Order: sequence, then C-alpha cells, then structure tokens
Amino acid sequence: MTGRRIRATVAAAALAAAAGVLVACGGPSSTLAPRTGSSGITTVSRWGVVGNAGKIAPLELARPTAVEGIDGIVVQIATSNSDGYARTSSGEVYAWGVDSDGELGDGRTTPYETRVVRVRFPAGIRIASLPNPMPFDAGLAIDTTGHVWGWGLDGAGDLCLGGIVKTLPQRLPLTGVTLATGARTHALFDAHGTVVACGSGDAGELGNGSTASASRPTPVVGLPTGVGVTALTSSWEGSGALLADGEYYDWGYNAAGQLGDGTTQDSAVPVEVALPDDVTQVFQGGSGPGNGQTVAVLADRSVLSWGDNSRGQLGDGTLASSSVPVGVRVPKGVTFAKVDSGGYTSYAIDLTGRLWAWGGNENGQLGTGSARRVERLPVDVGIRLTEVSSTASNVAGLSPPSS
Repeated sequence: MTGRRIRATVAAAALAAAAGVLVACGGPSSTLAPRTGSSGITTVSRWGVVGNAGKIAPLELARPTAVEGIDGIVVQIATSNSDGYARTSSGEVYAWGVDSDGELGDGRTTPYETRVVRVRFPAGIRIASLPNPMPFDAGLAIDTTGHVWGWGLDGAGDLCLGGIVKTLPQRLPLTGVTLATGARTHALFDAHGTVVACGSGDAGELGNGSTASASRPTPVVGLPTGVGVTALTSSWEGSGALLADGEYYDWGYNAAGQLGDGTTQDSAVPVEVALPDDVTQVFQGGSGPGNGQTVAVLADRSVLSWGDNSRGQLGDGTLASSSVPVGVRVPKGVTFAKVDSGGYTSYAIDLTGRLWAWGGNENGQLGTGSARRVERLPVDVGIRLTEVSSTASNVAGLSPPSS
C-alpha cells in the first residue's frame, strides 16, 4: 500500500464533510460573449485584468470578451500574469496584453496591446505546445522538435537564459522537452524524462533541496524513480508534478498549507499529497504571498482543493484555509472535467462544457459581470469552453467550434 493510501483517510474525511446537496449561486475588443465564426472556427475570449506593475484599466473586463485578429484555428491557450497566448493548428503563436518587457515576443516593447500580435519565432519553427501558466511577464513555447523557446523578462533566470529582457524568442539550453510550466520567477521542464527547474528558489520552488536560485537547469530531487510525469503545474513560489500512476507531489511555498501535507512549512523537495484516489488533473494557483491554492480532479470524479481560502477559492463554502485536501462543493447534478486556478480564483469546465468559477472577483476574474467580490461556491459563468487559463487576475478561454 502506498503512502498516499495510508494517509488518505484524512482527505477522505474532509471530502465527506464537504459533501451535500447544492444549488448554484448565481477595452477595444468586441462583444461581451465569445463568438464563433460561420466557418466553425474556435474563438478566444479574455476577462479579468492583466498587469506587471499594477493593473492596467484598459485591459480590465468583467465579462468574457472576444479577442480579435488571430489568423487560424486556435487549438490551445495559455496565460501569464500580464499576457494571453493562443497557439494555432499551424504551429503559430499569437499574444496580447502587456509588452513593456517584451512579453509579446514580437521584437518590441510597448505599454500594452489590446489586439493580438504574432510571436516572431525563427523561420521554420512550429510550436507544438504552450506551457500553462507562463512565468510572470514572460512567455514559453515548446516546438515540434522538443526545444523550448522563451521571451520577455528573465530577471531571475526563470527562462534559463541569463540577461534581463528578451524581446524575441530565444532557444533555451534544453532538448527533448515534453512538458513545461512557470509562475512568478521560476519554470519547470520535463526534458528526456527528467524534471528540471530554473529561476528563483526562495521557498524551495526549484525542488533541488535548497533555496538557492539557478539560471541554468537544475534537477528536481526526490520524485519517485521509474514513474513518468504526465503534468507539471506551478504558482507563486510553488511547483507540482502529477505522476503516471496518479500520485501528486508538490514543493515550495506553504504558509497557508499550499502543499496539502498537513503542515505550513516550506519544502525544497517534493512531498506527496495524501488523496483518496488517483489524480487525473491538477492545477496550482497563486499570485503572491497572500494566496496560493491547488484544485484537483480525482479518478472517482470528485474534486478536492487545499491551501489559501481567503476569497473562497477552495470552493467548500468557507473562508478557512486548509493544509489538507477538502472537497469542492460541486453543484448537484454537475460533474467537473477540467480545473484551473489563478490568483484568488478557481475555475472548472463541466462535462457539458459549461464554465464555473469561484473565489475572488476584485478585478472581474469570475467573468460573471457581478459586483460581488467573493463567491465561496462555484457559480455558472454562462459560457461554454473547451479550455480556460488563469494567472493572477488574468483569464482566457477557448470556445468550441460552432456547429
């Protein structure tokens, strides 16, 4: 029996306590609802607010609003605190938002862009995936040959490049990369089956056993050997890895129980989270020392969360933070299939494609248009999506193709 199964009684008890019958509570871009074109193309929307030195009022939206100007069919979206990104089926990447540190990757530095620009990769480069989320004020992309490209702010070495600002994509010193993620000033990569990290290590988020920073890839130590990693996730000074056997490990900042191990002590090496069933999908959120939470979908389709809950982002109906997993109070008759989390807000897409959100709404990041600043339970945003991405208070969504 694994350590997860031995310790899972704590998480199972918390889930049972949260169970019950629920009733759901209720810029220049165009339209207040995501649209799909007549040819069946997907549509990207944005809401909330972006910023890298305080929010930018022209880029604040309380309802999902269509992003204009993307040429092609979007197949993936991602966010950083200051920007949104969209990958097309042809392997191109488009970006919008703040560009004061070259975050848009088009060779310029401008205050911000409300319409999309194309990220300028070298000729012949096709992008296969976008890490989600991205490091703060920076972008990352994995190409079809397993190389990683980075651009934007690299002040803490989180792009593994050295230097400060990269206005055009630069190739990172890694090969065979299949997964990547980033937040604040660190990034994680799975390269040839080994998880490595770059950037700041203040709370142990690099997972190398120390709090030292690293501008070149440093291996994460302490993950089980012989088991592949299927997903990487990250938040402000936090990191996590989902293994192929359904176990989940995290490390880094833990002031409000963000590690889910029953303590509030930071860890510079991975710790296993005790969960009552295998994890199928997991996402970390958090944008600063005053927040940080994780939400996970289990194989039995239950949804658990842990960490900071000062805005109700754990979705258990309270404002009490938890250092062990607690059950998200999913509305009756609803099954959450995908989850995501930003700074103080969490999101889920159900089996029918409906988007749900809960937690903080100071900058419109719930997407409901409501003036309520906090929602302790999931609310129906009123749109259908195939993907949602949030970092800090910045949110993007991808709609399904029109029929």
